[in-house]
Amino acid sequence: MLIRIGCDTKDHAPLPVAHLQANATQPFGASNVLEACVSNLTTIVEGEDVKTVHDLTLSYPPDTGHRHWPGDTVGILSYNTDADVEFLLAWLNLLSKGDVVCKVGIDQNTTKKAAKVPAFVPAFVSYRRLIKECLNLHAVPKKLLIRSLTPFTTDDDDRRFLEILCSKEGNAAYEQTVQKGKGIISLLQLVPSCRPTVALLIEHLPRLMPRPYSIANAYREGASPTTVRFIFSHNAENPGITTSHLRALGKGATVHFYFRQSSAFVYEQRDLRRNIIMVGTGTGMSPYLSFLQLRADALAQGETLGRAELIVGFRYRDRGYLCKAEVEEYLETGALDACHEAFSRDPNARHKYVQSQMKENGTKIVENIHNPHATLYVCGDSKVLLPQITETVIDILAEAPGAEDRDTIKTLIGRLKKEGKYREDVWL
Repeated sequence: MLIRIGCDTKDHAPLPVAHLQANATQPFGASNVLEACVSNLTTIVEGEDVKTVHDLTLSYPPDTGHRHWPGDTVGILSYNTDADVEFLLAWLNLLSKGDVVCKVGIDQNTTKKAAKVPAFVPAFVSYRRLIKECLNLHAVPKKLLIRSLTPFTTDDDDRRFLEILCSKEGNAAYEQTVQKGKGIISLLQLVPSCRPTVALLIEHLPRLMPRPYSIANAYREGASPTTVRFIFSHNAENPGITTSHLRALGKGATVHFYFRQSSAFVYEQRDLRRNIIMVGTGTGMSPYLSFLQLRADALAQGETLGRAELIVGFRYRDRGYLCKAEVEEYLETGALDACHEAFSRDPNARHKYVQSQMKENGTKIVENIHNPHATLYVCGDSKVLLPQITETVIDILAEAPGAEDRDTIKTLIGRLKKEGKYREDVWL
């Protein structure tokens, strides 16, 4: 065993009130972890055949030394659900010791060279908070973990099942049982006699990672309070742990977050005079609210703006259109020049998908691509929407007068993405 946990120590400071990973290095971090409070949480979409969508605003201290730009993201420190935490404590026979503070270190008998405790696990921690704040219970268990579970399994059939799962011959069973499961808990439920130690879980379970969200408001110098806003959806059939945690919060509740480094998908002061087309579906339109707010603020100060057009898609016009009033206000003030909509499940909608609207406005897409002072923004998931949008852009360019062949156009699009003229906000 690599990890050793000792709970016989009394020489330790009280555990921090803040999230246990608040002092850990955060992925793509551009700021320290900040403590914020919920200043607004509103349900903006709900009903039949639509995902419930929430609009959340956090207030945080003004002296962070960091300013964000439209297109930036925050990372929200996550928590496993109480139900999962209590289940695992009970499974490991640790309910009565859940809040006992233990010291986590390296087993002196380990033969592994350069062994070390994972950086995201504090030296002193309680079992309950370790499971709740540090370990990813929903990650797909790797075969090395499954193999390590066998010595802690007393039933022969259970042990043989685990051996099959981690063997080459058991690849099909592994794919069907483990990869389609819901992490370590669903695996343990299949082998009731398996009772691993917490030390084993620390050694093999990955870190509970922060959840990124696109920022939906522009930074305002000197604003009081300082706020960050984001919009998220809740999938009732397969709820995420972070969205489940956030949607249950009340006004004034504490949230730990940090600002992530800017990506290519950013809209800064220097971009204000560029012509832009923004494409997104569902909550993928939320970062554009920060674009439009920055443009509205600049317009109010008398600045000259480039043209901005929005192409958005939702399921229904009447109960799925996110932040419609805001979009209409930006159209009225001139911060947004045009909005082209698609509604996938409205029977009478002329355009069902954003790709249809893009083809309808193909001349503008072609002009945007060839204009050195214009930018195309696309926000969506990397597996479905982004490839489809790229293919649609290729189709539009291929059908334009004097078009080059598709391979040349594909090369052009690849170059434009690298140069930051075609900017994607990628959801994994």
